[in-house]
Amino acid sequence: PQYGLVFDAGSTHTALYIYQWPVDKENGTGIVSQVEACTVSGPGISSYADNPAGAGASLKPCLDKAMKIIAAEQQRETPTYLGATAGMRLLRDQNSTKAEQVLDEVEKAIGEYPVDFRGAQILTGNEEGSFGWITVNYLLETLVKCSFTGKWTHPPAEAVVGALDLGGASTQITFLPGTTIDDSSTRALLRLYGTNYSIYTHSYLCYGQKQALKMLMASLHQGSPSAPRISHPCYPKGYQENITTADLYDSPCVQAPSTSSPARVLVVMGTGDPAVCSAAIQNLFNFTCGANRMCGFNGVYQPPVQGQFFAFSGLYHNFHFLNLTGGQSLSSVNATIRQFCTSSWEKVQKEFPTMNRTHLRDACAASSYAFTLLLQGYKFNHTTWLNIHFVQQVANVDVGWTLGYMLNLTNMIPSETPQRSKWIAATVLLAVMLILIFCLLTVICCQKNSGYDSL
Repeated sequence: PQYGLVFDAGSTHTALYIYQWPVDKENGTGIVSQVEACTVSGPGISSYADNPAGAGASLKPCLDKAMKIIAAEQQRETPTYLGATAGMRLLRDQNSTKAEQVLDEVEKAIGEYPVDFRGAQILTGNEEGSFGWITVNYLLETLVKCSFTGKWTHPPAEAVVGALDLGGASTQITFLPGTTIDDSSTRALLRLYGTNYSIYTHSYLCYGQKQALKMLMASLHQGSPSAPRISHPCYPKGYQENITTADLYDSPCVQAPSTSSPARVLVVMGTGDPAVCSAAIQNLFNFTCGANRMCGFNGVYQPPVQGQFFAFSGLYHNFHFLNLTGGQSLSSVNATIRQFCTSSWEKVQKEFPTMNRTHLRDACAASSYAFTLLLQGYKFNHTTWLNIHFVQQVANVDVGWTLGYMLNLTNMIPSETPQRSKWIAATVLLAVMLILIFCLLTVICCQKNSGYDSL
């Protein structure tokens, strides 16, 4: 098989995906499989702004693992990519020099390995959304399908699904709308398998889960700026921790008050109040759209959601934690989240003794945030909610932007419909040979007949 490597350099962590496909079927469909997913230890590469060499070094254990999987004679032919997402977009906005240094060190580290390294780049939000959409539809075979007779068919447009992605620093919504897209900045034009797709896609920077929860804490702090105590309605009752204002305002997504002292210690107290939690999360968004305009939130144009959607990454993990990925109704999901959010810190620790303390602390806030994002941000309702399918994998391949990114850069999804399977070429060749044999026999017969006549 042929192999391909893609690093997903996200805001909170990095992962290496190892893909393979039959070497003679590059333009086939549904034939790329995931061999391995290796999680890089440590935080995302954007966290190494003050230690760029550390970003490169962090990737090496996963690269070493890949070299053990791929045969030595194939390694130099293995296309290898690194795509960085919203964490690096934020760092570039903050300090472009530091962002370049991190990418340089990452490229240097990967360049030490005998692979066909094709560069590291920071994806735009629209690219991230589009590649995620390509991944899920490629795996579902909704773009093109090969029948058992070898004929390529295009499923109807209704078969194409939308993609919903929640990362640490950004969130993406991508789908094929039933109307024309009025705002060209939210339109991506793709030509895949001979069909043109005009898809709606938008990425909201700072509305990934980690940054959104940071914005939530900042807004709670600014709601009581004089007191050194923050009452957090989304943290379990009985939970308590100390943070500094420097920790709270260390991101470009949150604006520090001019009066705050970086060294000031703040005491955060969980109150476990789902109604107040929900209201505080809603305050992070601006849901007004303005006259004669459809929008998602913060005034960004969005046509009404249409069709089936696959939700992955943080959206899957948040709802999976509460066993809400089985197609439950909107009211059932809402009730489950509210019930969990009333649990005390003592109770949730007993129920989930092995779970990471930070994840357990954030579980109510994260699920409430994801729920608000889908319902009021992306405008799903009681009916369309049932069209969302929460998945981690499709056809044993992790769903995300990495597969679509590799397929695009290796030209494995042609812009024209692939030829039918190779047996068609063999059939044509056989038919030509039969015609030639028939012609040859005809000529021989004619020559024999003319010989008899002269005799």
